Amino acid sequence: MDRKLSAILAADVVGYSALMERDEAGTFERLRAGRKELFEPEIARHHGQIFKLMGDGMLAEFGSVVDAVECAVSLQRGLAERNVAVPEDQRIRVRIGINLGEVIVEGEDRYGEGVNVAARLEGLAEPGGICVSGRVQEDVQGKLDITFEDIGEQKLKNIARPVRTFRVRLDATAAPAPAGWRRGLYAALALMILLAVGALWTGLGSEWTFLTILRSGDQPIESAEVGTKPAIAILPFLNQSDDSAREYFADGLTQDIINALGRFSALTVMSWNAVLPYKVKPASPEEIGRGLAVSYLVEGSVRQTGDRVLVITQLVDTRQGRVLWSGRFEEALADVFALQDNIVTHIVRVLAIRVTQIEQNRVFTKPTENLAAYDYVLRARPALQRPTHANNVEARALLKRAIELDPNYAAAYAALAETYHLASSMGWAESPTAFLSRAEELATKALRLDDSDVRARITLGHIHLFHQRYNQAEAEIERAIAINPNDAHGLAGRGTILLWLGHTDEAIEALEQAQRIDPDLNAIDRFALSLAYYLERRYDAAIEQAELNLRTTAGANFSRILLAAAYAQDNRADDAARVVTMIRRIDPTFDPKEFGNKFLNSSDLEHLRDGFRKARLYPVTGDLPPAE
Repeated sequence: MDRKLSAILAADVVGYSALMERDEAGTFERLRAGRKELFEPEIARHHGQIFKLMGDGMLAEFGSVVDAVECAVSLQRGLAERNVAVPEDQRIRVRIGINLGEVIVEGEDRYGEGVNVAARLEGLAEPGGICVSGRVQEDVQGKLDITFEDIGEQKLKNIARPVRTFRVRLDATAAPAPAGWRRGLYAALALMILLAVGALWTGLGSEWTFLTILRSGDQPIESAEVGTKPAIAILPFLNQSDDSAREYFADGLTQDIINALGRFSALTVMSWNAVLPYKVKPASPEEIGRGLAVSYLVEGSVRQTGDRVLVITQLVDTRQGRVLWSGRFEEALADVFALQDNIVTHIVRVLAIRVTQIEQNRVFTKPTENLAAYDYVLRARPALQRPTHANNVEARALLKRAIELDPNYAAAYAALAETYHLASSMGWAESPTAFLSRAEELATKALRLDDSDVRARITLGHIHLFHQRYNQAEAEIERAIAINPNDAHGLAGRGTILLWLGHTDEAIEALEQAQRIDPDLNAIDRFALSLAYYLERRYDAAIEQAELNLRTTAGANFSRILLAAAYAQDNRADDAARVVTMIRRIDPTFDPKEFGNKFLNSSDLEHLRDGFRKARLYPVTGDLPPAE
């Protein structure tokens, strides 16, 4: 068996399948012309030879690593020039990876890890870009007028050891500082951060572990200074799959990344509802940063082709419009959860936040082995996020199907429990008591399967509150917040419990914190905020929240009842009378004596009933009784 040291160049056409599907003959001709007119002459000019051709790629061998890199740069710049006159959807773009390593020689072919690493590096490159191994960068550094961007050690599929990886900066020519100097700088920065963190957190115990040891290539950033809590928004990933119906998959992946990042206590993460408007509203990073009050945002795209998923994403500093990190992740669909974990891990590392082992364990768990069940849960989410009776029924059917496919899928049980609780709260249940009982049963089952399921704990907390089991309600909500400090529903749940316990100031604080993370609170949480404002005699704010609930949620009659009381207290008698008329038409049997009777503070109940008296919203049988 012959072996030798070679520089291997791997190139792959981006979006080959889609190009062929759109125009098979034209694509084939453009590829053939590109190979004959550009690739073969350039590779020969740089003393290389092609040893393998595939439909959408090729492998070439060079005796000199300098020749290989110089050839790759010429190829990418030549392709860019050829693409100028070509329509966007017909352009041929390639990714290139280069490695220097030992290969096995068998006739004209080459095998071994040296070839495999080059192929994996090609997969990390951006369309039109080049990625090289650390050995290549070290040999070429200072010999060519190009700049390398260090992106750190990368775990490559089926390669045992991480590979130090660099991107070739085709838009820059200035030679960078020597690699050894750069590594020294990173080490010094990491040491400074560790010393600062250690001084601040001395005495917290050994449970704390840190990701503040920067990988080579990670840039230390201002918001990661000790004592701050970076605020970040994950924008909806663009669906670049050929099937537009897979939009829900891109949305679901985005939401899962939001939920995973939310579990890190050192971050403030905006909710899905907060970022959703930017899916259809183009804006610059600076504008998004101001609009959401965040320092960082993540944006990206998802392409699902067959059983493969490709995600390209980047982390941006909104204050400077600077890209701090970008990554390309491609996995089998079966490894979609590993893909999510990789993205989250990279973001956390670049932000250099501290995490506990508990947080890591809770974030990086695989929810189900059954991808079809996961797909049903993703399809149910949009229906749950737009609460109508029909959507609720649709979500319930999808989630039951997910459970049939995987009877141990905790998240499916938790979401199904949420549908039953929502139906009972919104008046959509044939038997509210039976629906609440079913919701409690399902949420409990979810927690038996996974005690870190946040949605199950929040739903269970609300059910306990309905039954006036205040201590149990508070315990469940606090456990949910401990798992995910950024869950707006959990924070709102805390505010709701504090509201009924009579701690109105603290309730408003929690509910407003939830609203900062999720401006589009659900109807139940927004009602709680409206009621809290009412009890604090902030009637304008109470009216604003109640009116918003009625505009956005069909069936939110409970907000109409509160609105009548708030109008009356605000001396808007005509408006109060109009709302009372509507209440009596919608629900002729409504009895205000039953509304608000779970307040522990009798003065809160009396204040609410005073509003009902002023609005002339009396029960059928007579005046409202005084609060007990």
